[in-house]
Amino acid sequence: MPALLQALLDFIAPRHCSVCGKRLAAGEKALCLGCLLHINVSDFALGEAGNVLERTFWGKAPIIRAAAFMIYDNHSPQRNLVLDLKYHNRPRAGFHLGLLLSRRLIDNHFFDGIDLIVPIPIPVLKHLHRGYNQSEQLAAGISKATGIGVNTKIVRRRPYRTSQTRLSAVERTKNVRDTFFLHRADNLQGKHFLIVDDVITTTATVRECARTLAAIPNVKISVLALAVSKNLIANIRKSNPEEET
Repeated sequence: MPALLQALLDFIAPRHCSVCGKRLAAGEKALCLGCLLHINVSDFALGEAGNVLERTFWGKAPIIRAAAFMIYDNHSPQRNLVLDLKYHNRPRAGFHLGLLLSRRLIDNHFFDGIDLIVPIPIPVLKHLHRGYNQSEQLAAGISKATGIGVNTKIVRRRPYRTSQTRLSAVERTKNVRDTFFLHRADNLQGKHFLIVDDVITTTATVRECARTLAAIPNVKISVLALAVSKNLIANIRKSNPEEET
């Protein structure tokens, strides 16, 4: 967008940082430079082979790579990035965040060999109510940065049995079981899919989506999320006290 037009739009309808609320300057997207510099980047942001997030899926889902950009902490202002994207009608923020989290991963060859991006689907009624799927917005930004296409038709999602928000890890796993199904999966044998999610809280949703995709013969599956829950990292450390996360 031309700078003059962006300046005019910012004057008419000022944009604000999702983290601190400060008015965004020209060229700033979703969050201001100060908040960007202080974001709590996860140890999995580069998607290095064998990282701890990746290993949480081993033996549970056929996932070969995993990365998450930032830590989601209920007590940190950074959580507003996720809340704005998910609940406050800021789909465009997802696109810019998708661009942001892709940059270093490209240099680290995380996307090498990936054929299609598959955003985690949400139920139809929730999509209609919200007006968009936050994971699709992230996927659009990732696609723009990488040139990899997005496919929203391979996997569909049945209505929630109940909201995941207040459930335990065990309850989340039971709640999402068999909620995904293949929809248009012809001629996709041997493809490498990248599942994109907004927040990995317990891995239950991603695991179930991966299990569904794995019904397609000879596929590979990787995972990329905007954020990973601080509680999940704490649980990993408790289970594996000698692991460095």
